[in-house]
Amino acid sequence: MSMTKNPKLTLPALRGVIGSWVYYSCLVSLEEVAKRVKFADEIHKSKQLSGMIQRKLQSTRSAQIANYIKTQPERFFNSLVVATYGGKPNWHAITNINSKDSDSDLSNVAEEVLESVGFLTFQGDEKLFALDGQHRLAGIKKAVQDGLPEDQGDEVSVIFVAHKVTPQGLERTRRLFTTLNKTARPVSKGDIIALDEDDVMAICVRKLIEETDYFAENKIAFVATNNMPPTNLESITTIGNLYDILAILFSESESSLKKRKTDLQRSRPSDLELNAYFELANSYISLLSDNFSELHSFLKSDNPSMVVEKHRGAHGGKVIFRPVGLDMLTRVIARLTKSMSLKDAVKLASKLPRDLTSAPFANLLWNTTTNTISNANNVTLREVLMHMVGVSKFSEATLQARYRKAMGDESAKLPSKLI
Repeated sequence: MSMTKNPKLTLPALRGVIGSWVYYSCLVSLEEVAKRVKFADEIHKSKQLSGMIQRKLQSTRSAQIANYIKTQPERFFNSLVVATYGGKPNWHAITNINSKDSDSDLSNVAEEVLESVGFLTFQGDEKLFALDGQHRLAGIKKAVQDGLPEDQGDEVSVIFVAHKVTPQGLERTRRLFTTLNKTARPVSKGDIIALDEDDVMAICVRKLIEETDYFAENKIAFVATNNMPPTNLESITTIGNLYDILAILFSESESSLKKRKTDLQRSRPSDLELNAYFELANSYISLLSDNFSELHSFLKSDNPSMVVEKHRGAHGGKVIFRPVGLDMLTRVIARLTKSMSLKDAVKLASKLPRDLTSAPFANLLWNTTTNTISNANNVTLREVLMHMVGVSKFSEATLQARYRKAMGDESAKLPSKLI
């Protein structure tokens, strides 16, 4: 955020309390909103996590909202919710109301009502960022930048809440962000990963990024989907794929922590249990590194692009360097844990073929004609891998028929079992 100090500002306000939040509902001009309020980029140590929020706002919606502001006579907005920290904002309650009308209804206003009416003053050095209404804020900024009619004079309702730059304060503000957006409409996967304080996978993804060396620098792509950008030559996978891998690990592998995915998404466990989930995630990445030499080379490399170039590209490469391959291997490992430890499951899975140009990946996952990934036969391929380690849910005859159909070869035989 810019450190430039704005002029002092006094706003008419109502003071209220809901739950553990004290808030101030104020009227603010569009110009002041555009000038003073920033986007939610102050609630992460990782600027790349913050960047996910920023990139989401760079869409046509801001232009549409700006046009709405400038052209729609009956325009109206819901309140923006803005977090404030730093500086010295002050609340000034009105303690008395005088009316010239002796019969005024305001002659006997209760004290608690008076205490809720007043003014909120800002000194100009406060940091303000939007928790709810970020697309509206982007539209307001664009409309002001493009130029508003001189006589427009719009004011929007802004609800200010206090934010503290402490671990507990950051957690509390992130939770408010996702709570507000969840009640408005479905929250995007990217927002959940970056901000959700109840979703166990999201929390663990952030901790893996911010508290370990596995995904330092650009070793993971800050993309919320499982689609690795073709131009990315230095990341092992996407942040969205890492989230999905942890969801499989926590909800499908056998452990004392196993829960349904929906429960993991909606209810934050105790700090002790949350730490156990993080340790499980950390342990899983470590086990993969110990058993997959190509992954080990990547995680330990000071020049990851060289490792990625070797193991991902038009030549095929290793399955673990593809988000779909990492997902598939994790599902195989999770099913193996029904009869063995996670350590032994990873070790056994590491004995499966790894080259995309070899069976069973060739012509099922890797199109050998176009040299591209094809997801048309993912279920069949996954079960073939399960068959190779002895845990397929299909009978051998059923799987053989599926395999031949997918391969387009009526004489194709299933790969041999490893055990």
